[in-house]
Amino acid sequence: MNSINRQVLFSAAAIFMTAMQVAGRAEETNPPSGFRAIFNGRDLTGWYGLNPHSVANLTGEKKEASLAQQRADFPKHWSVENGELVNDGHGPYATTDAMLGDIELLIDYKTVPGADSGIYLRGMPQVQIWDWNQVFDPKVPTRRPHLGSGGLFNNTPGAPGRDPLVLADRPFGEWNHFRIRQVRDRTWVWLNDKLVVDGAVMENYVDRGQRLPDQGPIMLQTHGGEIRWRNVFVREIGADEAAKLLSEHEAATKAVLAQALTLHASFDQGLDADFARGDQKCYVAQGKELAPAALTEDVRLSPGAGRFGGALHFAKKNSFRPLFKDAGALGYSSERWNASVSVWLRLTPDEDLEPGYCDPVQIVGDDGKKGFVFLEWSKDETPRYFRYAIRPLFHIWNPDNVQWDQIPFDKRPMVQVERAPFSRDAWTHAVFTLDNINDKSQPQRGRLYLNGKLQGTIENWDLAFGWDPESVRLVLGAAYVGYLDDLAVFNRALSDREVQYLYELKQGVGELR
Repeated sequence: MNSINRQVLFSAAAIFMTAMQVAGRAEETNPPSGFRAIFNGRDLTGWYGLNPHSVANLTGEKKEASLAQQRADFPKHWSVENGELVNDGHGPYATTDAMLGDIELLIDYKTVPGADSGIYLRGMPQVQIWDWNQVFDPKVPTRRPHLGSGGLFNNTPGAPGRDPLVLADRPFGEWNHFRIRQVRDRTWVWLNDKLVVDGAVMENYVDRGQRLPDQGPIMLQTHGGEIRWRNVFVREIGADEAAKLLSEHEAATKAVLAQALTLHASFDQGLDADFARGDQKCYVAQGKELAPAALTEDVRLSPGAGRFGGALHFAKKNSFRPLFKDAGALGYSSERWNASVSVWLRLTPDEDLEPGYCDPVQIVGDDGKKGFVFLEWSKDETPRYFRYAIRPLFHIWNPDNVQWDQIPFDKRPMVQVERAPFSRDAWTHAVFTLDNINDKSQPQRGRLYLNGKLQGTIENWDLAFGWDPESVRLVLGAAYVGYLDDLAVFNRALSDREVQYLYELKQGVGELR
């Protein structure tokens, strides 16, 4: 073989060996500007094995032995293939050596049917990863994989962020991309460029009475199904940027709520609304006519007794029911109706309420058989149940023409809370939402929140109403005995985070104006 042929063969072999080496290792990690790679794409450097739940109740030598065993088991279940960090579905969680605080994390994952995984932040569970094709099981109502990945699954059921805002998962076989921002105890999650958690508080799973620790590792959970990770990049957020991000988020939330506000009644100076996009006047019904409402001995203002300033006090059960016209406040539409109502209440129901149903807030039209929305306390149970109901056209919710209390609880279009947190000694914040009422092309539903936490959802109903829009009213105090304050109406269904924000306002809805 001449020298030229030998040189050609040598060059070809070198090219082949180089190609094989490139195919067998990661593409060089290339983090975006400001980020650094915490997985090098070649080996497990910078990571070790730990399942914190398995050692939570261990101490001393037993704990040390378990920790050592998990480190030894780590490479048995985790490997690197083609630049991907791969777990076989078993073993301890991949845990960073680095202890991290306020960060922005970029990470891609790809998993398999039946998967159940997640990302721990500061060593705390977790940004959830689901097989979103699973069918919802009503027997386990707080487990909702069909809503998709990205939620803070270990938050208290009903807390903001526990379920994702939208379904953003890609089909199996495709890579998913997370962008996660953790600032103090607030978490933002984008999945495939869609916002699924918007600044929700991530609860301390170990001690819910405490905030998250200031620092901790990132942990990639194993949970029975193969999962692959790549492009794991992190950017640490300094104190000034963290303060700015939190301030901007609060300002943005406040601005969008202010834009959605349509009516606010503080009951500091009188019955009329302090603000309304339509009619601010408070009325009472006199037959088919409305007259300006005037306070009575049984329904009066109580200066300084409110959650914020004054309050409206229903001292005894009576027929006086102050109301506000829709007039743009509730925005009722025969095509699509979206709204939210917020109110603070103070009473001990089993002691203060008189026998019979009690509705502190109702939305009514020209005929109760054409639709009826209300908060109520039940009349017979002890303790009395608190409910939110959306009753559409009569034949939909009551095809057998029987009394409301004769229909089984699970067959009524309502959310029922058996032990709601109402007391004379503390104010309780109630919010209910109306979403896509009268629009069969969209999911129709209503949600009830108490003290910022979701209590339940009315869904899988045809919520069709037949009201004359000119007749729609917001009515207060039907058989109610107790205090009521800071009534507000919004022109859309508020998100979990927005409801939580309302609950946390130091001076009430007046801050939005």
